[in-house]
Amino acid sequence: EGLRCWVVDDGSNDDTADQVSLDHDLLSHEENRGYGAAQKTGYQAAIDAGIEEIVLLHGDGQYRVEDVLSLFDALSGADVVLGTRFLAQDAGKVIPWWRRWGNRSLTGLANLRWKTGMSDLHPGARAFRADALLGLPLGEFSDDYLFDQQVLVGLAARGARFAERPVRVRY
Repeated sequence: EGLRCWVVDDGSNDDTADQVSLDHDLLSHEENRGYGAAQKTGYQAAIDAGIEEIVLLHGDGQYRVEDVLSLFDALSGADVVLGTRFLAQDAGKVIPWWRRWGNRSLTGLANLRWKTGMSDLHPGARAFRADALLGLPLGEFSDDYLFDQQVLVGLAARGARFAERPVRVRY
């Protein structure tokens, strides 16, 4: 109820956007502008539409939509909610060891630096309060993969309230 969905096609030449099962608006870049640029386009569309709570879901089919939608519930007490793979009961069986090791190592270092206590700072499922995003210079951030971390660092530096919820994944 009241859910609005945007799909950002970052200059792809496949039919991925046609496979989205939810009603959605398609936002297209004529050519590939980058991972961060696609997020900027989606966030701006949601903000322009007056959306107050925004959920990002990567289009790779890895995350279960029903788990990702539960991130909305946690926004009542947080500015950003990360959908963590490592809190899900089946994480040890589903996530390849090398991916677990790399993610946990990078997340541990980031937690030390930013004094956060998150289990996964690299998820493809995230929820934000729009006003938290509005306080960031998103246009100045990278158009590439660095964008995700710039957003989280910017939020942490501003004292944003972080939360996380388990999400099940498929690899």
